Amino acid sequence: MSSLYWALYALTEPVRARLRSEHGLEAIEYALIAALVAVVVIAAVNLLNPSIGNAFNTIGKRVNDAANAIPN
Repeated sequence: MSSLYWALYALTEPVRARLRSEHGLEAIEYALIAALVAVVVIAAVNLLNPSIGNAFNTIGKRVNDAANAIPN
């Protein structure tokens, strides 16, 4: 096999090993729980105080605009 194959294999092996291990699954579960908690907190803040909700919306729009400004 080519040296490019082995270089790519060496670069991606830690990620693949993490995904195969139980620790990788735990990390994904914790990330999903954190994302769910963040959604609940943002929804609660939007309901309780619309001005804070507007701040979150502004931040979201700016992040989206910044992401769209990155050339592909």
